[in-house]
Amino acid sequence: MRRKRPNWTKLVTDSMKLGFDANRVVALRLAKLARGGASAKAESRLMVAEKIKAVMDAQNAAARSLLLGQSHLAPERALSVYKKRVRKNLTRLARRP
Repeated sequence: MRRKRPNWTKLVTDSMKLGFDANRVVALRLAKLARGGASAKAESRLMVAEKIKAVMDAQNAAARSLLLGQSHLAPERALSVYKKRVRKNLTRLARRP
């Protein structure tokens, strides 16, 4: 039986897009934090909580793939967790003043 492999082209493309989107989130967050006040304080707390949850969810997605015998899907599934979180933050931060 031939061993399945990850789709490296898709992983690289998705990782690059994630990097660009994450940079936009960082810029928007820095702008919000620079304004200060209660919303900046809430954003900093949310940022830390989201990062902890995202890493745990990504690890769970990868582990689940391994346990189901789908190790070739582990990188894509872990990356998809971050893609969803970054996209959600980008949408939220871009629409708020």
